[in-house]
Amino acid sequence: MRILYIDIDTLRPDHLGCYGYHRNTSPNIDKIAQEGTIFSECYASDVPCLPSRAALFTGKFGIHTGIVGHGGTAADMRLTGLERGFEDYFKDRSWISMLRKSRYYPVSISSFAERHSAYWFNAGWKEAY
Repeated sequence: MRILYIDIDTLRPDHLGCYGYHRNTSPNIDKIAQEGTIFSECYASDVPCLPSRAALFTGKFGIHTGIVGHGGTAADMRLTGLERGFEDYFKDRSWISMLRKSRYYPVSISSFAERHSAYWFNAGWKEAY
């Protein structure tokens, strides 16, 4: 089995063919959707995108990771360690770590870490580009 996780910022379903949009704006996504799973509902645990991705990677709300915004201290991950109550989730418990433990070979192709100075985004991948 292969898992393809596509993370696109600011993409509305009403502009994708697989959700019924009449213009041919997304032929490649539409092809993938024909053989995959299409979700009709999506709920973000945090907004904007940086805290939301941190929550996805850690399974914790932004109020617990320390990432509640895009810049400055609002975008800093709390220090890890027992004394801060935030153990190293990227090593042991992130969804990427779980994939590796299940013998998947996770690869990331993303500029997200660099654009947001989010070092943790690349943690756990076998390869990151």
